[in-house]
Amino acid sequence: MAYRTNPVLAGQRFQQQALDESYVQAKAGWRPTASFSAGAQYERGPNSTDFSQGFASGNSGQAAITVTQPLYTGGRTAWAVKAAEASVGAGREGLRSTESQVLLSVIQGYVDVLRDQQILQVRQADAATLERQVAESSAKFKLGQVTRTDVAEAEAQLESARAALAAADAQLQISRAEYATAVGEPPGELLEPTGLPGLPISVDQAFELAEDANPLLAQSRLKEQSSRAEIAAAKAAYRPTVALQGTYGYIGPISPLDTRDYGQDVTAGVTMTLPLLTGGLTASQVRQATALNSSDRVAIEMVRRQVVQSVAQAWNQLLSGQAGVKANAAQVAAADLALKGSQAEYGYGLRTTRDVLLSDENLRSAQLALARSRHDTILAEASVLEASGRLEIHDLLPAEPAYDAKGHFDRVKNAARPPWEGVVQALDQVDSDGVTRRQ
Repeated sequence: MAYRTNPVLAGQRFQQQALDESYVQAKAGWRPTASFSAGAQYERGPNSTDFSQGFASGNSGQAAITVTQPLYTGGRTAWAVKAAEASVGAGREGLRSTESQVLLSVIQGYVDVLRDQQILQVRQADAATLERQVAESSAKFKLGQVTRTDVAEAEAQLESARAALAAADAQLQISRAEYATAVGEPPGELLEPTGLPGLPISVDQAFELAEDANPLLAQSRLKEQSSRAEIAAAKAAYRPTVALQGTYGYIGPISPLDTRDYGQDVTAGVTMTLPLLTGGLTASQVRQATALNSSDRVAIEMVRRQVVQSVAQAWNQLLSGQAGVKANAAQVAAADLALKGSQAEYGYGLRTTRDVLLSDENLRSAQLALARSRHDTILAEASVLEASGRLEIHDLLPAEPAYDAKGHFDRVKNAARPPWEGVVQALDQVDSDGVTRRQ
């Protein structure tokens, strides 16, 4: 439900679709452009041939279409396309990260509700047990078998249980609201999960998977590739550009309007432009791009360390949760037996009210600890999968159709592509390796 309808995930998908267009926009540097221009003018001034004749006036109008086809951009477009392609890939990894975060929030919302339901059940059972204990203590007090202090102790613990019950019910409603936010609808009857698929068998495997598949780490690498290409694009600004330009239009008088007086105006030519001085702009842009790329390179190591920390932390939380489930389950069994024994012995006067209350408190504490351990274990499994790059829809729900971000990119990447674009692209990539070497 969340994968299909979560607004955070849907918004990120649209953001990625917008990012796909940056690739198309970068390729526009190889493609022809056309513009239409039209104008009219009126002139009045001294007669240019004989000033004694006074003033002369005239008017004219023109309209033209100009088409420009880049032939060589000095590699600017080639490197801009490579930067955009890497940027699109980085965005795709960011989308994977968002998907994992949404799925993690769903899993957390699910186990939060499940835990709080179990806690509420424990609190309800505790209150019911203590109500019986208060009634039994009151009856024994009337018979003179216990003191008023025993009754007061039972009543005090009952009121504490009622307060805890009210807090547990409120927390359950909060968790239900958080679940609805993540999933899109309130929770129904939830089943206890037995575990999540695809869990690494060891922490070493988790580290290896994270190195290869963690979306944040992959995103940082692609960002560095994009900024590295931006350096080459900035350096290409030193190079000349070559473009083919043609203009076709008409020019003639506007008044009196007579189309027979209009003449054709046709021009065609190849223009080469070589920058000589840019006021330090190009050099500054190269330094800026280099510094940004250095920052991205450092960021890769920073993200790698964070990923290693996340894997180690989640894995140890998983081990702790698994051990807690085993120990707390054994504690619940022992505490339940102890409470039943204390209640039976209390009826024969072999146990005090305090003994029964203590046994009840021990059982409830063990039950609460077991509910929290089960919650923490599943959540730790999800965190291990997220850090390892495996918390994805095709891992959790193989039958669910996955959103195809690459498919959308493939559909739009060649929009408005002219048939000769490959030739222009090949010309623009001449000596691009040389630019790379000079970085």
